[in-house]
Amino acid sequence: MKSPVGSHQTLEQTELDDGLIAFRCPDSGGYWIPVENYWKWQRSSHKGDDDENTSPASGPPISEFDSVVKLCPVTGTIMTRYRVGHGLDFRIDRSITGGIWLDGGEWEALQAGHMHNELHLVFTAPWQQDVRNEEHAAQYDAMLREKLGDELFRSLSDVRDQLIDHPARAEAVAYLQNSTSDR
Repeated sequence: MKSPVGSHQTLEQTELDDGLIAFRCPDSGGYWIPVENYWKWQRSSHKGDDDENTSPASGPPISEFDSVVKLCPVTGTIMTRYRVGHGLDFRIDRSITGGIWLDGGEWEALQAGHMHNELHLVFTAPWQQDVRNEEHAAQYDAMLREKLGDELFRSLSDVRDQLIDHPARAEAVAYLQNSTSDR
């Protein structure tokens, strides 16, 4: 199999995690994970363990191939890109075979975020909807911050956080909405 990126070198077999056989690109450091290998690893007995020894990511991986259209090493067809979200600002590629391509550094970022065990969920509609919702919320917050200024935005964010589970939330919101000029 040839790498979908870089100089398209032959992929080298490696053990990505205990029992997870993948294929590494010697040029880019990316990994091809055949779907059958992923599910075998997913079903293995160690999957119930939490990865407590994983160090936090130093930042999102930066790959020169992140925006490159990639072809499946098995079928030669274009792979579909999925946003990871949930604090990780990169996309992973999936083949029609179910195989997964991760650019260099992405596996480590998934491990650091304890999301490598949930990799299959990234491809689901609910996950992708959550990613879109996160992006919309961030855009809305940025727009409000620009309109209100940093200080007022922070103050309102603090009030919002205090009111999330407050038993008198409705009364507090009504008070804030009261626009009488008698004060």
